[in-house]
Amino acid sequence: MTEDVAEQHIPPVEPKRRRRILRSIALMVLVILLLLVSSLAVMMSTDKGSRFLLERALPSQKMIRYEYESGNLLTGIILKNIVVTLKTTDVTLDRADVSLGWRAILKKEVHLSHADVRNLKVSNHKPPSGKPFAFDPIKLPFVLRVDEGTVDHLEIKTLTSKTTFHDVYLKDALWSDTKLKFKDSRMNMGYLAVQNATGEMDFKGKYPLDAKADLMIPSLKSLDIHTIKVVATGSLDTIVAGVATRTPDLLSGWAVVHPVRLHVPMKGELSLKNYHLPILKKQKLFAKDGIVRFNGDIQRLLLNLDTDLKGEQIPEGKYNALMHTDLKNQLNIQDFNGQVMNGAVALNGLVNWHHHVSWDIKGRLEHLDPKDKALPQIARDFLPPNIDANIHSRGSMEKGLEMNAQLAFDQYESWAVQLNQAKAKNNKVQPMFLDVAWQGIDRAVPYIGWLSSAEGHTKVALKDTQQDIEVSTIVRAHEKALLPTGQYKARLDLKGNLLNIENFRYQAANGSLVGQAKVTLPKEKQQLAWQANLKAENFNPQTVAASAPVNLLNGEIKASGFAKPNQQIIQLNAVDLTGQLAQADRKETIALKGKSTIALMFNDPKSGGGFKSFAVNYDGSLNALNQGNGLLKIKLAGTPQYIKINELKHDGVAGKIYATGAVNLKNQLGWDVDASLVRFKPHYFVSSVKGEISGRVKSQGVWSDHLKRVDIRQLNVAGFINNKPIRGRGNLTVLLDAKQKGFLPQQFEANDLFFAYAQNQLQATGNAQNLRIKLDAPALYELYPGLQGRAYGSLNVQSQPHLRATANIAVDKFAYKNIVSILSLRIQGQLPTSETTPTQLTAKIDHLRDGKREIENATVQLAGTRKAHLLKVDSKNRQSNFYLQLAGGFNPKNDWYGQLQQGNFKSRRINLVQNQNAAIIYTAAKSELYIGQHCWQSAHSQLCLDQAAQIAQAQGHFSVITKGLDLNDFAAFMPEGLAVTGQLDGYAKASWAKGTQPKLDARLVTRKGEIGLAAEDPQDPATTVIYNELGLIAKSVSDGLLFRLDMKTPDIGTGYANVIVNPFQAGKPIRGEIALNDVQLKIFKPFIKDVRSMAGTLALAGKLNGTLTQPQFTGEMRLKNGAISMISLPVNLTNIQLYSSIRQDSASIDGAFNSGQGVGRLKGNFDWKNEAHLALTLKGDNLLVRQAPMITAIVEPDLSLDVYPFDRRLSLKGNVEIPRARISMPESTAQVINLSPDVRVVKQGQDLLATLKAAKPWDIRADMTVSLGNQVIFQGFESNIPLLGRLHLSQRGLETAMRATGAIGVSQKVKIEAYGQSLDLNRAIARFNGPLANPTLDIDANKAVQGSTVGVRVTGTATVPNIQVYSDAGLSEQEALNALVTGRINEGGSGLSNTEGFKSDVNNTIAAAGLSMGLGGTRALTNQIGRTFGFSGLALDAQGTGDDTQVSLTGYITPDLFIRYGIGVFTPVNKLTLRYQMNRRLYLEASQSLERAIDLFYNWRF
Repeated sequence: MTEDVAEQHIPPVEPKRRRRILRSIALMVLVILLLLVSSLAVMMSTDKGSRFLLERALPSQKMIRYEYESGNLLTGIILKNIVVTLKTTDVTLDRADVSLGWRAILKKEVHLSHADVRNLKVSNHKPPSGKPFAFDPIKLPFVLRVDEGTVDHLEIKTLTSKTTFHDVYLKDALWSDTKLKFKDSRMNMGYLAVQNATGEMDFKGKYPLDAKADLMIPSLKSLDIHTIKVVATGSLDTIVAGVATRTPDLLSGWAVVHPVRLHVPMKGELSLKNYHLPILKKQKLFAKDGIVRFNGDIQRLLLNLDTDLKGEQIPEGKYNALMHTDLKNQLNIQDFNGQVMNGAVALNGLVNWHHHVSWDIKGRLEHLDPKDKALPQIARDFLPPNIDANIHSRGSMEKGLEMNAQLAFDQYESWAVQLNQAKAKNNKVQPMFLDVAWQGIDRAVPYIGWLSSAEGHTKVALKDTQQDIEVSTIVRAHEKALLPTGQYKARLDLKGNLLNIENFRYQAANGSLVGQAKVTLPKEKQQLAWQANLKAENFNPQTVAASAPVNLLNGEIKASGFAKPNQQIIQLNAVDLTGQLAQADRKETIALKGKSTIALMFNDPKSGGGFKSFAVNYDGSLNALNQGNGLLKIKLAGTPQYIKINELKHDGVAGKIYATGAVNLKNQLGWDVDASLVRFKPHYFVSSVKGEISGRVKSQGVWSDHLKRVDIRQLNVAGFINNKPIRGRGNLTVLLDAKQKGFLPQQFEANDLFFAYAQNQLQATGNAQNLRIKLDAPALYELYPGLQGRAYGSLNVQSQPHLRATANIAVDKFAYKNIVSILSLRIQGQLPTSETTPTQLTAKIDHLRDGKREIENATVQLAGTRKAHLLKVDSKNRQSNFYLQLAGGFNPKNDWYGQLQQGNFKSRRINLVQNQNAAIIYTAAKSELYIGQHCWQSAHSQLCLDQAAQIAQAQGHFSVITKGLDLNDFAAFMPEGLAVTGQLDGYAKASWAKGTQPKLDARLVTRKGEIGLAAEDPQDPATTVIYNELGLIAKSVSDGLLFRLDMKTPDIGTGYANVIVNPFQAGKPIRGEIALNDVQLKIFKPFIKDVRSMAGTLALAGKLNGTLTQPQFTGEMRLKNGAISMISLPVNLTNIQLYSSIRQDSASIDGAFNSGQGVGRLKGNFDWKNEAHLALTLKGDNLLVRQAPMITAIVEPDLSLDVYPFDRRLSLKGNVEIPRARISMPESTAQVINLSPDVRVVKQGQDLLATLKAAKPWDIRADMTVSLGNQVIFQGFESNIPLLGRLHLSQRGLETAMRATGAIGVSQKVKIEAYGQSLDLNRAIARFNGPLANPTLDIDANKAVQGSTVGVRVTGTATVPNIQVYSDAGLSEQEALNALVTGRINEGGSGLSNTEGFKSDVNNTIAAAGLSMGLGGTRALTNQIGRTFGFSGLALDAQGTGDDTQVSLTGYITPDLFIRYGIGVFTPVNKLTLRYQMNRRLYLEASQSLERAIDLFYNWRF
């Protein structure tokens, strides 16, 4: 206790000390910390301190390298040239400005409150492994937070690709562990910009993500697509995104994208629901329900479009398309189809935007209806009635807008369009230039009716709101056209719908019409209106209308009007014209003044277009120049079939006329005319009718097949027509009814009718009971063009109390054009109509020709009384004789009872004789004919009525059998144009009754004959093929008539046609099938002119439908192993394989062939729906063309051919390459040019026009380029001359000859031999710029003569060449010519004697050269003569020059003994030479002329 007390009283010194120590230590640590913090703060807040810290913090690592620029860690530090090197990746930064955030200290994060990075590049050096993306987890060992960061340029590069980003902006980005979150971020890739990007992504698994953003694609701004809203979910392996935008309509869709897979596969679709497309905004394109699908990758993305579409002036339709794109360079349109305007559109092509936008699109329009109300009115008016066409458009926007387009209609014209517009300058739109050219318009066109235009073009310049237009075209003649033929040109400008025609010009063959006009174009509720002034300048109206009364017209017309597509109203407000009458004997000028209203109506194009109706009212004057007004009023109306003359009145220079009436031309000729004339001169109105007439004509009538009625009342006219007197007086009434009975007209009355014209007179008096006619017409040619011959005689007819007729008529050398002709006709006697007194009437005719049929002479005799008479008919021609004798008579009811007593048909091979009498009865009341049973037969042939025949319209029947009948003997009775021979056997039966269908039963077989076409030209034989057997079966079936034709031939093969025709139903429908097998192509050789040989087999099979007048065949045709060789054309084709698919009114053609070692391909179509049209394309490679003996060539054609065979029109376009050829000059004895198949030999006495029918020219339109390669050789003049060049050939129909542009020339200097002389051909060029037959020549050839150069130079044209002879020795042109042709220079002497000697020398030399050329072509003939007399190698030639020229006959008597006999041409010196060959080198020669000599010759070579 004492110790405790003691301890308690010890003082507390140690604890206090410890506390002091601890306090001191703590204070020191605090001070040190404060010093450290202060130092760190100082270092971090200063540039040097921060730089020191960074250098100490990263001294040992090699991954990061940088350069310090400025700043501190507290407020922000700037580093430059930062390089981060990883194993396979390099990261470089040009500059980084970074500020740390507070979380970097408090929460141990890498927190950047601000980061500004310049030019960040990430380069991956790892080569592509080809393996799929690995999706390895990406986990940061720290938390990275960026409050705000920018990267001005980011480039991510691999060994195979590079991706660039601009203006990358991050906001509130956080990467913690594997998750990345971002908000309101953005970036720009140039072609794609992202804004307001918010979302998150987890870098594990397949990197799931969930984000939304706004996309901007600059290239879509032109489509009003500015911002695209995107919501994306899924993962980086498969992103599922929804997209939406407004343009301003909502456009939405979805997409599935695989961004880390190879080539980024994707798919999706866009929905077009009630969507206005942001293109062609003026047209307001609208899709009610459409969809666009895409599927593929970035290398090939397939696009599938399926939508409806409509808009203003855009027809409503349904469209679908299949396309693909690489998203970088181009869009390929594989198949674009539209169902629009009741037809179809098909397109394919390419759109490229790699360097600039360009396109090349082709397509087809099928059966489009151009009358769709959505189209502009002007387009509906001028488009063809139906649109079937090929289209092609190509263009570029490299230097603005350049576009070319072609539109080729199947049945109508073709259009070519060029559009050019330069780029905008100074934000100002440049003018647009449009050139529209057409070819072959031949159809109805609104406002003008039918237009037939070979070619034309329109040039348009679009400047702001104005359009300047130039139009030029040539109009051809057409039967439906009202527009005159000639050339039309116009210059005009268009503002809105106001068209100002500044000038207009119509150029006819003679003279022109010029004018100006203002036109208001039609709108939806406004029709076309116009005003115009038209001037005639020395215009010849007869070039438009041949019957125009004047041939020189001048003056002015002021007019206005309005129009609809099928209607024109024309008001001629002021007509002031002067014209010169078309008179050969004198000149007379007339003046036409007044005003008029004209109405024209045209048919709708679907009704065939053309003129429909008209009306004309004219009120004015027609008078001679400087004379008083001559009243002229015209009121006409009508149609092409009916003309109503309301008033035609004139009182003036042309006399007086007042006429009214009408003329009807529809289905008949009808008229009702009343005209009063006082010294009326018709040539003032119609140039073809000259003269003067006075009097009155009143007539009406009808002239048709069923009724012929003529009524002429108060005829009393006299005057002159075409310098021939005319006189007419009296009355005439004639009525002929098809239902009338008896021989005389139902009504006939002539009251002192007299008509005379020129030398021809006709008189008639009486009526149907008693008529007297007298004819005296010695000059029929004066009555009507085409009539020939003379007719005269009289006819007296009396019908009461009994019919009595007496005739005495003669006709000599009668002919009408080339249709019918009679050498002589005589009708004399009295018709046997007396009950008791026999009379006789005889008609004889010589050489009656009807087309190609001819009766050399025939006689008809009718003798007896009315109750008993005899009729004999005897006819003869070159092939056969025919005789017939009937006997019978009339009863009181006018029925004829009789019999056929004798009949005989005799030809060169057959003599058919009637074997028994046959009863013949004609019942007048029933119009019924009865023929009794009988036969016509010969030794081997028979033709029989095996039962009595009864023929009437109400009912009837007949039955015919035949046996061994030679059809060749009945050629005169065959249908014209048909040639057939053979032995005919079989039968034919028919019966009919009113109210029931007729019945037919026939079976005919013909054997061992020929069938084909008769020749048009009598000089040519018939074109036929041989057959073994042809069988025809015809019989009635329930639905019509069955016809079956079976065929067995040696060349045609076998086949049949089985067809059912229903002639009792409207349209006469048919159906059936046709099949032919093993048809030998050579059978067509006779039908094709100029063919040397044809081979191959043809097969045809198909079905027949349609109607009898318009049959339609559907089937297939195939040609195998064909071959054809032409005579005058260099065509020799082999291995022809051809296939054709025939579809009713068209057929496709697809074939190939060989020519030599070359291969050709033929493809096309033949359409005969409206007009026959053959369209072919021909392409070939190394085709052999050989025309012996002139040319052998290899050609490579690429041609397109359009042929309209019935119109004889042909269009040829394309290129022909001739890489190599050899052209040889033949001997003059060879037939260089074969006789063309259209050549006709005209014999004396034959009609020239009839003979030349088969030689009609074709309308050829060519546009072709021919190029010669570097292996084209001309072999002639003892040399091989290489040729080179190119020609563009063109022809524009019958109006122009073949034209050419280009040149062909010799490609190198060569030597030629001509006329025994050797010349250097330095240059030879033919330049073409016009007609092919008249090139411009540039030829130079020369030779060295005694040290001087003498030559000839040819310039000018082929038709007018300019030939110059030159030399460098100072020779005159005569001396140079002598040196050129003789080979020596004439020295010394001058004056007349020298000149005469020179001329003689030159003439002799030229003659010698001509002899040499001419005799050189006789080798074939002389060889043949020599062989006849035992000589070999016999030849005629010329030797020597000038006066020494000799004609020599040479030949070998034996192989060793040679003889030559020469006769002097210019000197009387003959020379005989014999040469004997002793051995190969030694020969002995003896000659006798003015001197005799024997020589020994020895040959050697070194």
